[in-house]
Amino acid sequence: MFQISGKVALITGGAAGIGFATARELLANAAKGVAIIDINQQAGEKALKELRKLFGKERSIFIHKDVASKLEVEDAFKRTLDEFKNIDILVNNAGIENDEDYEREIAVNFTGTVHGTLLALENYIANHKSGTEGVIINNASEAGTLVIPCLPVYCATKTAVVNMSMTLGHKVYHDRTKIKVLAIAPGHTDTNIRNEVKYRNEFDEVNGENLTKNAVLQSSEFVAKQMVKIIAEKPSGTVWIVNDNKEAYEYIPPSSGNIWF
Repeated sequence: MFQISGKVALITGGAAGIGFATARELLANAAKGVAIIDINQQAGEKALKELRKLFGKERSIFIHKDVASKLEVEDAFKRTLDEFKNIDILVNNAGIENDEDYEREIAVNFTGTVHGTLLALENYIANHKSGTEGVIINNASEAGTLVIPCLPVYCATKTAVVNMSMTLGHKVYHDRTKIKVLAIAPGHTDTNIRNEVKYRNEFDEVNGENLTKNAVLQSSEFVAKQMVKIIAEKPSGTVWIVNDNKEAYEYIPPSSGNIWF
């Protein structure tokens, strides 16, 4: 079991929603410190103020960065190290639902997750974790396990995150790096991203509204509690669906266990 107590976490998209709730939950579980990254400076400063009010000034920092830029993500790792002297947990949470601007969507949802994951695996958690094991958890979304016709590019970005998490979390990597890589896949969750969804065209928008109008939303706080349990308890290479305010359950892909080597 991975111990949260005394560890340092870096959380992308940490100014609101699941990211902010996860920062709060980690600190409530005795994490040494959290660094929240977000492109929204105003929201980030507000989030930092609340975290410091709840947990003290020494345990959290805000870093204004864009995860689509590898240089900016790397600078966030460096800033976190400067502040806390180690990094143990990476939560790749930043994401948007904007099939209208699919290039930006891919850059944030998938490329940004790749930046963080590989930088952590190759250097920042690999060489600066405080214990014997580190953790990378990617927010993949249940959309990455389903066919949702109204948001084809968004779903594709999340499917890519699912596959990468299972692949880099495989035993051959974990044995070498001693870093767990896994993913959480939340279903309908009450976050800001739901209010900012943009579809490719009117046809997709109508279908999207019909699909979600009767959806039961779960809170970001509930998902964050599941996130922290997954970080602590679940094995590398696994993906965990969180939906309908129920305990996380493992996603088993159709070809599970079939690898080419």
